[in-house]
Amino acid sequence: MTATAIPEPLAKAGVTVARDLDVRPILGKGGDPFSLIMKTVQSLAPTEALHLVVGFEPAPLYAVLKSAGFLSHTDRAGEVFHVWFHRDPSEARAAAPVEAERVPLQAPVQMDVRGLEPPAPMITILEKLVELGPGAQLLVRHHREPVLLYDKLKLRGYAARAEKRGEGDYLVHVAPAWAFEGA
Repeated sequence: MTATAIPEPLAKAGVTVARDLDVRPILGKGGDPFSLIMKTVQSLAPTEALHLVVGFEPAPLYAVLKSAGFLSHTDRAGEVFHVWFHRDPSEARAAAPVEAERVPLQAPVQMDVRGLEPPAPMITILEKLVELGPGAQLLVRHHREPVLLYDKLKLRGYAARAEKRGEGDYLVHVAPAWAFEGA
């Protein structure tokens, strides 16, 4: 629970309690707080919110949690971002890894994210999957293997395979996880 005041939009959505999670120390030590964040949001009651404190705007997290049925509200105080995530009352989904529906695979969509600065490649990939819907496949040209993307894809029922084609050139195939079974 928190002593932090709950922002008015959250209170109007029925949020009565927030859990504080300051991930700046984890990031400062070079860690990735994604698993801790996901574990926390999965355990939230319907009237609870996660109050995330971070030193930058966590843009990729917005897309991941939105697809898991969470809304967000962000306030900035200097160099500190206060981001609240709460369940969308109109969504019945839980923030847990999903088994992608076995619908026919779409033809792969080609993308090139090599010129983008982080976290733009991850955001672009996640947003394109949402845009394309079930059965989406991507063939992404990337300047490195996107290892931080893999957990975020798993949460959404997707997986990826990366092939190094040369220095600073990877071809990343993103598809529903079941498409890689037996591969």
